[in-house]
Amino acid sequence: MKKLALAVITAAVVALGVAACSQPAATPEAAEAPMTDMSAAPAVAGPITGVGVVTAVDAAAGTVSLDHEAINAIQWPAMSMQFRAEDPAILANIAVGDRVNFTLKNATETSVITAMQEQ
Repeated sequence: MKKLALAVITAAVVALGVAACSQPAATPEAAEAPMTDMSAAPAVAGPITGVGVVTAVDAAAGTVSLDHEAINAIQWPAMSMQFRAEDPAILANIAVGDRVNFTLKNATETSVITAMQEQ
């Protein structure tokens, strides 16, 4: 009887030890969550705005190129780059040389401009 009790206690201790050392099971939410780029800009609350000078406009393609100032909200230095207008109609009254204020869609879609107006 003592041998049986010792065997049951030993099995219980081994099972608890294995359970304590194993990794927790992934929850369905965690298994479905997309992986994110850890080097990406941090999440930003509120609109992401910038100021720049228009260097090219292609209203038909819905794109605009800007020499923009630093955008601190997403840790971007000043640079020249092309953006896509979410609605090409926002480019209707924009011309090369205009100094503009613009709003980026969000921290993960930073190449998309949702609003633009000449200063």
